[in-house]
Amino acid sequence: MRAWPTRKPAAGARRPAVFLDRDGVLVHNRAGYYLTDPGKMRIYPFAARALRLLSAAGFRLLVVTNQSAVARGYMTLRAALRINVELARALRKEGAPLDGVYLCPHGPDGGCSCRKPSAGLLKEAFGDFPTVKERSWMIGDKFSDVAMAERGGLRPVLVLTGQGRGQLRAKGSSRRGTAVARDLLAAARVIAAFAGKKR
Repeated sequence: MRAWPTRKPAAGARRPAVFLDRDGVLVHNRAGYYLTDPGKMRIYPFAARALRLLSAAGFRLLVVTNQSAVARGYMTLRAALRINVELARALRKEGAPLDGVYLCPHGPDGGCSCRKPSAGLLKEAFGDFPTVKERSWMIGDKFSDVAMAERGGLRPVLVLTGQGRGQLRAKGSSRRGTAVARDLLAAARVIAAFAGKKR
């Protein structure tokens, strides 16, 4: 579901986009922890700089996030929406506005099509924002983000913040064709450099 903006944006020209997981990519996160209070949200200090770099390279910026804390009863859907609105506001103040935020409120056994690694959130975003998929990317800290990218026709980048390092250690290596970056800023530099070469 679209968490922000609340209204469907007017269709614009087709553009490439960078899709971003939220927790562990933009916001501090650890395994087993659910962010349920916007007052406790800690945005990485390099996040706004990374987003400004991607925006300058011509990308739309869209967040796609699983928020099973809603289904688990740890917070209401209203609270989940408020956290994402606060994230968008905080980044906009830093000169790094997001184009949209999409969330799945369902649990692992919900049987929905929007929970990563399914590509439902991407399909919804594609409907709101005409996207040049072959020039678009997904940045996440889990292999479920990578799998969603592959299903949606995007290039994946796995960052080592959040759960990324642990996921990579558990799997032994990254999935074939998946770039690995230290953090969001490093990933943004890779993507911007790649986009520059393709122009």
